Amino acid sequence: MDEGFEAIMQYSVKGHDGFGGRKMSTVQNVFDIAIRLMDSQNETSGATDTSDTKEYKVRTCSLLNSILDRVYPASDTYQTGSAGQRPICQKVSEFTDELNLDERIATGVLPYGLAGLLLTEENPTLSDFFWQTFLEQMEEAKRSLPSGEESVENVYGVGPWGGIEYGQFRYW
Repeated sequence: MDEGFEAIMQYSVKGHDGFGGRKMSTVQNVFDIAIRLMDSQNETSGATDTSDTKEYKVRTCSLLNSILDRVYPASDTYQTGSAGQRPICQKVSEFTDELNLDERIATGVLPYGLAGLLLTEENPTLSDFFWQTFLEQMEEAKRSLPSGEESVENVYGVGPWGGIEYGQFRYW
């Protein structure tokens, strides 16, 4: 296994900076994983930034921006909007930009979506495979979000029918 791949996997597993702070993935981290999933890295050095991947690199930021809002609600970093505003994930423009997503989404979900989008014209079958995996991983991430339980105040009155006496209902 090459050194670059090991470094990415260690980064993904640790998920922090080693000093108690949370380390966020960058666009470069997602790109590296996607290129390796596509098996487009340099065969001898394992590098992902090559002349063969230059076209992919040019398209990466805009493609990631197109799916960031889709994966954001499944992330631990998701914050509900205020005053009826829809929360929007911060967009990226450089490969050094950090993603406002947790590590599960950034390294386990997003690379599959990016790989699927990058291969749309070049290899539709493989693109479909990566996109389907992206959708499945995103659903799994949503299901595994921590949830809580709290009591709900009955504001309609007493009884299990919410204040409608004797369970009588009317038709409109």
